[in-house]
Amino acid sequence: MFDQRFTFQSSEPMRLDSALAELLANVPLSKRRIRTVIDDGSVYVNKKRTRKAGLMLQGGESLRVVMLDEELVPFEAEQLIWQQRHLYLIHKRTGQYAQEALHRSKACIPDALAKHLNMHPRQAKLLRPVHRLDRDTSGLMLLCSDAKQLQHLQALWHSHVKKSYLALVSPAPEWDEQRITLPIAKQKDRLGRFHVKSSGRACDTEVKVLERRGNVALLQLIPHTGRTHQLRVHLSHIGSPIVGDRRYQGQRHHRLMLHAHALRVNKPALSKDMEWIAETEENWQWPG
Repeated sequence: MFDQRFTFQSSEPMRLDSALAELLANVPLSKRRIRTVIDDGSVYVNKKRTRKAGLMLQGGESLRVVMLDEELVPFEAEQLIWQQRHLYLIHKRTGQYAQEALHRSKACIPDALAKHLNMHPRQAKLLRPVHRLDRDTSGLMLLCSDAKQLQHLQALWHSHVKKSYLALVSPAPEWDEQRITLPIAKQKDRLGRFHVKSSGRACDTEVKVLERRGNVALLQLIPHTGRTHQLRVHLSHIGSPIVGDRRYQGQRHHRLMLHAHALRVNKPALSKDMEWIAETEENWQWPG
C-alpha cells in the first residue's frame, strides 16, 4: 500500500492535482492518474476526503495520499438477481466492498450498481446497503435507493428477516448443533478484531453441522443478532475459526469461506413475503 503524507507549502494558491503532481514527482504519477486517485476517494486534505481535483490549496494544508495494492473484484451484470422499485438484491462476490470504505469509494457495490443501472446522480447518492457483508464474505445483499424505504426496512430487519450462512471451519466441532450466546465487545482492538467480553453487546448465533470431511466441517449459521464480525468472532472463540479467516486465526486458504446463502424478508418489511437462495461461488472449495 502506498501511503504518503505531506504539508503543502506555497506562497501562491494551487490546484490540488497540480500540487500532488509536484509533491509526487519522484513516484512519478501522471496528471491523469492523480485525478483518478482523487476521484477514487484516496486523497485527504486536512484529514477530510476530497474528490475535487480543482480544489484550491492556499498553503499549510496537510495532505494524505493512499493507494491500495489490491485489485478490485469488478461488479458484473449477472450479480443483480432481483429488483423492484428502489430495491436491488445482488449476489455479492468475495473481495467486493459492500459500501464505501476507508481509502475506497469508487467501485464499491453501491457505486458499481448505480453505474450499471445508469442511475441519476441524485438517486445514486441515496443507494445504500440495507444490511452489510464483510468485504470477503460472499452472498445475498439487499440495497435500497429510497431513504424512507431504507429506514422502514432497517427498523424491521431484525424482527422480520431471517438470514442463513454457510461456513467451512477447522478444526471441526465435536458437537452437531449449538446456540452461541457470547456477548461481543463494542470496540475492536488495534488489529481490527472484536472479542468476546462479558460487558459487551448481547449476541446470538445458531449453528448446525451439515457435513464433515476429516477435520473440516460445513456449518449452517443463523444469526439472531447482527453484530459486526459476529459469526467470525463466535466461531473463533469456541475453537473452530472459519477457514481463510486470517484475522481470527482461521486456516490459511485462498478466500474467506463464509457465504450468505439464504435471505427471507417477511411482511410488513416488504409488501409480501420473499425468500431467495444464492448458491456458493465457483471458488468455494474445501481445503485440500
